[in-house]
Amino acid sequence: MAVMAPYETIFFSMSSNRRNGRGVKKQMRKITMLSLLLFAAITGKAFAYDVQLKPFQDVGPTDWFYDNVYSLAALGMINGESAAIFHPDGLLSREAFVKLIVAASREETQQSSASSLPDVPADRWSYPYIAYAAERHWINFMLDASGQFHPAQPITREEVAALIGKMLLESLDEPSRSQWLQSGWIGEKEANPFKDSRPIAEAIAPYVYYAVHQGILEGDERGFRPGDLLPRKEAAAIIYRCVDLAATGQALDVTGFYAIRSYPAIGRISSLSNVIFGWSHLQYDKAGQASLQTEATEYRIPDGWEQAVEAAKAANIHSELMVYSGGASLRDFVKDKAAQAAFIDSLLQTLDDPQYPFTGVCIDFEGLKEEAGAADYVAFLSALKAKLGHRSLTVAVPPVYYYKGYDLKKIGDIADTVILMAYDFTDQGGKLPSAPLPLVNDTVRQALVAIPKEKLVLGISKQANQWITSQGGTSYYEPEIDAVERRLAAQPEGQSWSLPYHLKQITFQDERGSHLIYYEDAESIAKKLWLAQYYGLKGVSIWHMGNATASDWDAIHAAAK
Repeated sequence: MAVMAPYETIFFSMSSNRRNGRGVKKQMRKITMLSLLLFAAITGKAFAYDVQLKPFQDVGPTDWFYDNVYSLAALGMINGESAAIFHPDGLLSREAFVKLIVAASREETQQSSASSLPDVPADRWSYPYIAYAAERHWINFMLDASGQFHPAQPITREEVAALIGKMLLESLDEPSRSQWLQSGWIGEKEANPFKDSRPIAEAIAPYVYYAVHQGILEGDERGFRPGDLLPRKEAAAIIYRCVDLAATGQALDVTGFYAIRSYPAIGRISSLSNVIFGWSHLQYDKAGQASLQTEATEYRIPDGWEQAVEAAKAANIHSELMVYSGGASLRDFVKDKAAQAAFIDSLLQTLDDPQYPFTGVCIDFEGLKEEAGAADYVAFLSALKAKLGHRSLTVAVPPVYYYKGYDLKKIGDIADTVILMAYDFTDQGGKLPSAPLPLVNDTVRQALVAIPKEKLVLGISKQANQWITSQGGTSYYEPEIDAVERRLAAQPEGQSWSLPYHLKQITFQDERGSHLIYYEDAESIAKKLWLAQYYGLKGVSIWHMGNATASDWDAIHAAAK
């Protein structure tokens, strides 16, 4: 592929990220605080999301449990005693910990049978979690002689370890589990001779030592402290290790969008599971007429395209053609059956062209906000799928908080793969960045209600959001990635890891004012990969390949199949 002339890189005045992080060059957007507030009011894009988007006042960067707490908060697994207070030294009850461990197992508690525990009635808040754990015999050792669980009683470290050991051993095959319970645990006990005045109870020792063996719990200079009660901060660390253990080793498909300015990443194509070429767009000018266009706009087949095609062929990977549409006319197109038929015919002509490697198509139609159009869009996708034959259909969908024209359940039924564009949450007035991890997680959880995890791909957009505040107000920008990287290299001070967003934060002052930048760097990408692994998603996609840095690719490859 011939190198396309790069855009001029001016840190504060040019942008290569279109709405949804997609990369259309546009002029600097300068917005005063007043107009920001009006923007939020007019577009209806200001939302009170039900996730933790503010930091806890009592959990700071110097706390050893800092990342554990915010990672679990991002997953929606823990919360504070209020929106601002986590209370890390508060003790955890048995029922609260059971809820955490069941949540970490990612199972549906609604499928559990009724619990017969006399002190856990069906109307108790913790009932479904305790019933689930009881059904699997995780908590049988915690019952007293009368069969009561005592849910509100503070839980001990010994009970925590045994409960986790039972849960983890359940995932082993029968021979491995039996071997551990009979003799394997003894080797772990000999390797970890904890110095405690009270030993671990023999009946549960095999389970306790399995949790130790897996690195979930450990002792200190005082020993294992089996009878110590569990504070919330230790619970966060323990549950995080369980989640991390479940996520680690879950390999992901990696889909790269080879689109604008992606030639520097052409050598990365061979490391992908799939490549999607962003080389076409929907042309819809009037009723009854539409076609696939591969010229004229940024979404076109570029000069020298043959090199990218050959790279995909040499790698023998799945290759799709992306069709983009984001104009106001899209609402009319999804109602225009004649235009859709003409477009599908035009698309098939390109897909049938033997010079291209396309094994399928990725439909990226954005901006459908009205729920009334959802059925029309589904009908179009269904008609397209029927014509594709053996070719694959991938559909990119936005978060459904404010885009109601996407019926995720029906789209998931039709498509082979659904790419969830879990970004574009930017609130310019509130200085909310594009892809805070709590909102990414909430978007994934919403999608999983409708779409099987085996079909769902988490979309990651490499971008930055910048605000400059001066006496004249606040201006918003989307700076070039290479410019952000240059600043990171030249000026390391003012850089931090922003929680609960889980993004790189950059702050500095200059003659223009006070600057705040949130940036999707390798560390934040790794956290999103971790989230995709935890949920067992099919994979992740990267928009776009040309923006990803060497460090980003290292993180991506570590999680790839």
